[in-house]
Amino acid sequence: MSDEAPLIFARKLGMLAPVNGAAREALKAIDGQCVVKITRANRNQRRRSLYWVVCSIVADALNDMHQMTLTDQDVHDLIRKKLGLFDSQVLPSGDVHIKLRSTSDRAMGEPERAAFTDKAFRVFSQWLGVPVEILLEEGRAAA
Repeated sequence: MSDEAPLIFARKLGMLAPVNGAAREALKAIDGQCVVKITRANRNQRRRSLYWVVCSIVADALNDMHQMTLTDQDVHDLIRKKLGLFDSQVLPSGDVHIKLRSTSDRAMGEPERAAFTDKAFRVFSQWLGVPVEILLEEGRAAA
């Protein structure tokens, strides 16, 4: 899992077609030509995409419930802090600097990523007051 939503495309009729919501949104923003770096999806991209869709759903729900302005990236940062996925240092001034750890493919193995995702979904469920299963069903429908 990267620290930003993946843009996943599939080859269809000799063209690239968006597979997930983040890719569809990115495609809308293109005005003219763009540069694309193609990498092979060698990890569990479905879980990764589902995670980011659920982050977006949670951000929207929290924004509606509490008049907030969170993005899916904000929710990702919050959950990494909540689950202790950070390193902290006390600066000479006494302030504490928090550096969030990465959840990228390079930084986490598949079992560790699966555990992180499961824990995150349980916390999201508590934040919203809905069962995890409902949250996952909505995420899968949006993905």
